Amino acid sequence: MQDKRFDMPVSVALGRSGNIIYKVERVAQAADVLLNRWPAVAGKSHVAARKACLAVLDGIKEASVARAAFVKAAADADILREDDYGRG
Repeated sequence: MQDKRFDMPVSVALGRSGNIIYKVERVAQAADVLLNRWPAVAGKSHVAARKACLAVLDGIKEASVARAAFVKAAADADILREDDYGRG
């Protein structure tokens, strides 16, 4: 497994009421959120983000690919939060 750091963290709102802001800094964290903490019904972008994270962890793709897919899935699920690091 090749966990890699994102160039910029991605903040997402988790928890029942979205009151827990979680800063995702690594691909393995993104995979954990996608697989175990995702609050919405899994759609196409969610599935694509899971596949992208697994490809990075397998050493096939770069972290930037997983980050972009994770940001898209989070935006589609309306859990993406802007913070001091810019969009997502």
